Amino acid sequence: MVIFASLEKIKNMWITKRLLLVIVLLFSIAVTAQDLEERTLLTIDGNEYDAGTFMRTYLKNLDIVQDESQKDLDNYLELYKDYRLKLLQAYELGLENDEEYKKELNNYRNTLAQGYLTDSEVSERLLREAYERKKTEVNASHILVKIGRGDAPADTLKAWNKIQQIRKEVMAGADFAQTARTKSEGPSAKTSGELGWFSVFRMVYPFENAAYNTPVGEVSDVFRSDFGYHILKVNDSRPNPGELTVAHIMTVDSREAKEKTAEERIKEVYSQLEETGKFAELAREFSDDMQTAANGGVLRKFGTGGLNAPTFEEKAFALTDKDQYTQPFKSKYGWHIVKLIEKHPVTSFEENKKALKDRIKRTPRARKITEAFTNNLREKYGVTHNSKALDHFKNTITDSILTNNWKATEGTKKEAILFTIKGESFTYGDFYDYIEKQQLKDFKDYKDKSTKILKMYDGFIDSKISDYYKEHLEEENKDFAFVYNEYKEGLLLFDLMEKNIWDKAKNDSIGQQQFYDANRSKYQWKRRIDITMTQNTTEDVALKVKQLLLDGKDVSEIKEQFNIDNRTKVLTSTGVVEETYNRLPDNFKIVEGVSDVYHDEKSGFYKVIVVHEILEPTQKTLDEARGSVINDYQQQLEKEWLESLRTGREIKVNKKTFKKVKKQIAAQRS
Repeated sequence: MVIFASLEKIKNMWITKRLLLVIVLLFSIAVTAQDLEERTLLTIDGNEYDAGTFMRTYLKNLDIVQDESQKDLDNYLELYKDYRLKLLQAYELGLENDEEYKKELNNYRNTLAQGYLTDSEVSERLLREAYERKKTEVNASHILVKIGRGDAPADTLKAWNKIQQIRKEVMAGADFAQTARTKSEGPSAKTSGELGWFSVFRMVYPFENAAYNTPVGEVSDVFRSDFGYHILKVNDSRPNPGELTVAHIMTVDSREAKEKTAEERIKEVYSQLEETGKFAELAREFSDDMQTAANGGVLRKFGTGGLNAPTFEEKAFALTDKDQYTQPFKSKYGWHIVKLIEKHPVTSFEENKKALKDRIKRTPRARKITEAFTNNLREKYGVTHNSKALDHFKNTITDSILTNNWKATEGTKKEAILFTIKGESFTYGDFYDYIEKQQLKDFKDYKDKSTKILKMYDGFIDSKISDYYKEHLEEENKDFAFVYNEYKEGLLLFDLMEKNIWDKAKNDSIGQQQFYDANRSKYQWKRRIDITMTQNTTEDVALKVKQLLLDGKDVSEIKEQFNIDNRTKVLTSTGVVEETYNRLPDNFKIVEGVSDVYHDEKSGFYKVIVVHEILEPTQKTLDEARGSVINDYQQQLEKEWLESLRTGREIKVNKKTFKKVKKQIAAQRS
């Protein structure tokens, strides 16, 4: 037993040593990687460029590089040299001092910084919460007792007591619907408090929380929103059916119409639909919804409650198969036939993430992210409430702050330090200036000046620590520094290219002529046709247009004949185009005269084309080829310019560092 114990001890010591060795090795690799990033890889005329920036730039662009040769690190290093040489010239020309450049760069920095002024953990939690809620719809009813933001404490207490009493009655067995009808102070009282089906973002956040956190059939605790105090009952829940894309044909009776014909007309359209199956053509021809008629009646996709038309939504969501359509029905907007184009079920979290993030930014729940972020900054910078200063403010700031008339000139001890962030001090005077400006934007009623001063004080701290963090983002966040510097350099390169290449190629008419003369064979017309194209909403219209064209009618007369009552049935265009013109039908036969009717499935139009003349391939003139000539001339100028950049420059590569860079990148890619 003693021998066994000794062996176990030795074994454990060996395992411990191995673990320590692994940890040491891992730490060494991390330190080595960090050390490598800071090493100089490239030197140009004494200007040093580190390995870390080179590696990040290479890895960032790896997936978007089309040319495989550029993925080779030796080749990429040559491109990187050119990149640095261009930037060096931009700085030597002082392009970074241009006022327009500085203005655009500052605008970009402000926009970019917004993504870093957030609490990622809270943001992720809210994203996940929103996604999980999006997968479910809730049907609820509620009872509201109203209170306003500026209501006196006594009124607030009265409202609180009232909603508590209502909840007691409901919990004791009172019918929720009847109670809502008689005691709720919201507009839904007339519908027994019923709100129908809804999902995430449809209700204010406190209401949404109560709805999703209360089991079906139960009544929530009392909660408060901007509207007042609520209780709600969850009537049911179901999986979210997602969104739909549908098309519709709508007929409407105008208010002035003496004879009501919308129902009759929609039934006639339905008969034609049953006969022909041509929904899009009938929508273009007969629908009174002018916003969608030209597009075959297609509506933007929507979910439950998205159209504020319960009857329409109910009929649309009842459709199960693609291209299935309803019988005529009436909504509050008119008479409809609805056709299902596509169902859009709730997709994965990753597919929803961007849209959810944008939506959260536009809702009050975003305040949670801001609060978490500023709380973290307070802790990071060690900024806490200065109770001595707060007492001073409460004693010296007058009640005029409650009427937004307080003046900073009334403040005392203006030079006193309120708080400090990394050696940068903020004074009582800074706070006084903040109050004077901020009070003009804050119209909320406060019960006393102390409450408002405290709110202003917290707002002042949050704004200053956020401003400080934003101003020092390059030091605080390495990712931001890289992305910002990348844009800064990219903008400089754009200005440099514009100055040295693009403007020169665009304005150098002599150079363009010489380049064109030397490369005339590149600029040839393909076979071209002189055409008049008509696009018609239905096959019937197209056939009539074809006959009129054969009869020699002018297109202006044809349009006048068909485009009446603000309904466009015929569109026309004329000009000389190449035979590969993308708006010509795929199987178009190029012969002079009036063509057959071609159906364009992408646009839904029926096309009839008149070919006036067929033009055989010819040499383009300089004016005709100018766009291509300028583009090709630019490429030549850039090539000559790049070759000149290295002339007279001292360029050195640290080969040992480059060898380590290759190993590091190979390890990361594997």
